[in-house]
Amino acid sequence: MSKERILITGATGCIGKAVVDFLQRRGEIEFIALSRSGHDEWDSVKADIADRSSVEQAVSAIRPTRIIHLAGFQTPDCQSQPFRGMEVCVHGTNNLLRSAANLGSHLQRFVFASSAAVYGPRSLYPGPKVKEDDGLRPPNLYGHWKVAGEGSTQAFHLETNVPSLSLRLATTYGPGRDLGLTSAPTTAMKAAAKGEGFTMPYRGREHYHFVRDVGDAFGLAALEDFSVYDAFNLRGQSRENAEFIELIRQEAKLLDFDASRVHADPNAEEMPFVCDLDDQKILRSFPTMPLTNLSEGIRTSLEFFSSE
Repeated sequence: MSKERILITGATGCIGKAVVDFLQRRGEIEFIALSRSGHDEWDSVKADIADRSSVEQAVSAIRPTRIIHLAGFQTPDCQSQPFRGMEVCVHGTNNLLRSAANLGSHLQRFVFASSAAVYGPRSLYPGPKVKEDDGLRPPNLYGHWKVAGEGSTQAFHLETNVPSLSLRLATTYGPGRDLGLTSAPTTAMKAAAKGEGFTMPYRGREHYHFVRDVGDAFGLAALEDFSVYDAFNLRGQSRENAEFIELIRQEAKLLDFDASRVHADPNAEEMPFVCDLDDQKILRSFPTMPLTNLSEGIRTSLEFFSSE
């Protein structure tokens, strides 16, 4: 079998770098980043995901065997720049899928980064866990664009028969998570590692994924055996963010850091996204998907940020 060649959009972002780390640890896999600015450290091709012509040229030149699509606008950017958000998240995804369709049977997998924002508020789901076949009620434009991306990815599979997945993730935390509304828990850890002050800008329950787990999950989804289309909740752990802050304090104390100025805010606006994502479906298809304990993930992050 020829060597795998994986095209990654959004490779310079937090999750993209974690995917690259997974692929480098895996070894014997060639990966190419699709980026507007290029990247000096990795092989990369310059292309604007919203420009269909440049995407088509890039995909045709690279001829990947697998594609991991991470590029997109985050919350709150989709609300403040709705048309640009649509260009990147909806038209950009369709540009990539149409270009990928031209590869025919050469392409073996397409993986789309979706979001728990496709669901509505937690109060709409009475069960103990939110499952993939529960109703989709996105609370904002970002969620609507992700629903559109999932539908486009499913349509791509129906058109081409290329095995394809949508992975729904919530709050990614850890080294590299700098952008978006749910980067706040990572900012709290940075502050704790530096002995600085930070107050969470929202309150409520979140579903947390350690960044290394997210990178591994996308890598495994691209490479492990799979033959259909489906959407999956990514593995994670749900906690009140006040509990997450308390875990930061506990781990900081063990490391002799001063986290006394890092706080939750009981009066802040409530987190709009769902939590308690059920992970049984993804484990049935990908039983080796990792799940790092929250305390371990926080401790690893604090150690990293203290050394910056």
